[in-house]
Amino acid sequence: MAYELKQVSVSLAGREVLRDISCTLQEGKWISIIGPTGAGKSTFAKVIKGLIPAYKGEYTLHRQPLPGDSKGRMKAVREIGYVFQYPEQQIFETTVYKELTFGPKMLGHSRGRIEEALEPVLRQVGLPAEILSASPLVLSGGQKRRVAIASVLITDPKLLILDEPTAGLDPLSRQALLQMLREWQQANHRTVLFISHQMEDVAEYSDEVMVFHEGQLLGHSDPGTLFMKNTEILRRAGLPLPEPVQLLRLVEELSGRTIEVDSCRERDIFDKVRLVWEARGLHHDE
Repeated sequence: MAYELKQVSVSLAGREVLRDISCTLQEGKWISIIGPTGAGKSTFAKVIKGLIPAYKGEYTLHRQPLPGDSKGRMKAVREIGYVFQYPEQQIFETTVYKELTFGPKMLGHSRGRIEEALEPVLRQVGLPAEILSASPLVLSGGQKRRVAIASVLITDPKLLILDEPTAGLDPLSRQALLQMLREWQQANHRTVLFISHQMEDVAEYSDEVMVFHEGQLLGHSDPGTLFMKNTEILRRAGLPLPEPVQLLRLVEELSGRTIEVDSCRERDIFDKVRLVWEARGLHHDE
């Protein structure tokens, strides 16, 4: 079961912003989308959600065409959740309880189902149940963002789109938020579509990476292949290597040897680099 696009193109205000996109998004994967500003990343995500009513090409959901309205325009896909940049700015209800229950009510979930979901979703995002009666206005920025994300998770999306969800967060808060989302994704075998400019986060959390440039899909592969082998794709898109990979290449250059690593994740690279660097120091002492 998957989400599949075949030669999809989108024009907005007379300009082609996506061109001949063909891809398959497999269920249960964390798929990151990278590319420079204006590459078409957010437009692609909106097509997946069903927020772009008219496009050329074919988009099938679990091998079935997406339903449209009476004029044939695509409608928003109910099973897909969307967390926009700075989601806390979209909070509009007077209490956290009302904010969390609004979405499920609109989707027709029963009151009992909603009530059962409240405590688990708060626990998932690291918030206490006592917060339900609070006004969002009195919450910290980090709490507001977690409430906004919880309001999407409580609808139990099969695919979750995250459009720069860590924008404006410090490194520790960013890591905590992404780790929480990764645990939710793995525990529920959900699909995540993660748009980010942070190459380090992409390398750390992704199962697959899609590279966009000028409305085209330049590459779609696992992060190890992209960041360790197919770096020409990154160069064409004007994107940097993740900092741990940059460090790896520097140590390889200084040590004069190739360092084999199992992945492009930070810990895997640092462990191998440390061993090589320590061995180099011992050799110099001799």
